[in-house]
Amino acid sequence: MLALSKQTNFQKSRMRTTEIYYILHEAIQTNRKVAIQIEAVDGNGSYQEDIIGSIKKSDSLGVYIKNQKVHYDEIRNIQFYT
Repeated sequence: MLALSKQTNFQKSRMRTTEIYYILHEAIQTNRKVAIQIEAVDGNGSYQEDIIGSIKKSDSLGVYIKNQKVHYDEIRNIQFYT
């Protein structure tokens, strides 16, 4: 019997707000996919899996990737996804 291993998502560096907005702006303008790590951790202190995809729309509070809204103040790290 094989034991299932849970993936551990390590903490990425916290980005400055200006860096986050720059990448968000570029991703929207060029329709590039992003990988976002949000601030939330589980009971073991592990971060959730990155939210990956193209930004479908944005408003004054955050961005929408697929059908999930990510608030600007939740974003810890954002990178272009390749």
